[in-house]
Amino acid sequence: MRVGIPLVLLLAVSCGGAGGAPKGAASAGGAASAPATENSPSFDQILSASKVAEYKITYKLTATGQRAILSGEQSWSFKQGKARFDFKSTVAGQTSSVSFFALPDGTFLCLGAGVQAQCTGMSGLKTALEQNPAAFYQVSMTAHPEQFSGVAVGTRHIAEQHAHCYEVHPLADSSELSGSRFCYSTQGIPLSSRVSGQAGQWSMEATSLSTTVPDSDFTLPAQPTVLSRP
Repeated sequence: MRVGIPLVLLLAVSCGGAGGAPKGAASAGGAASAPATENSPSFDQILSASKVAEYKITYKLTATGQRAILSGEQSWSFKQGKARFDFKSTVAGQTSSVSFFALPDGTFLCLGAGVQAQCTGMSGLKTALEQNPAAFYQVSMTAHPEQFSGVAVGTRHIAEQHAHCYEVHPLADSSELSGSRFCYSTQGIPLSSRVSGQAGQWSMEATSLSTTVPDSDFTLPAQPTVLSRP
């Protein structure tokens, strides 16, 4: 069975400017970062906390690019090695929703809800998230912190949380995320992101946060099928 990604998410590629997985790596160890400021943890400390944090968070999304303006909402859930990403986006008046699940037994894309829900197996989470720059880089940074540098640039108050903000660059290509900024709680929960690229800018800011996530949030809404190979 071949399942196409909704057009609204394909348009997000031109808006967000996401590329493939970051290339190259620095020497093994924690994330490379400037020394922490007096009030902010170092970036490697933030990513270490983020990798084990449990949370469900909802963001307001805005993306601008040469072809379209995209707006909508995203919800991310993380718990004990499981992740879920729910995307609701609108382009030119058309709204689409899609969910990605990263579970111990595989990665899955699900469309629709209730009896009309359909789920399909994917080759991997990074492949599934390439059309969503903020989610793509969050997963990449926690999986491979040694490939990124983060410089503390100040603090903010977001969704009733104290946030530490960092300018972030891949070490292999410092121009890829030029001007991009990520803000986290002290517990490593991503509260806002601004990802810039040649095609435009992708911005998200948290509107609500819960630090407990029920196991039922990671149950697929339908029996998955296997994605056919070309």
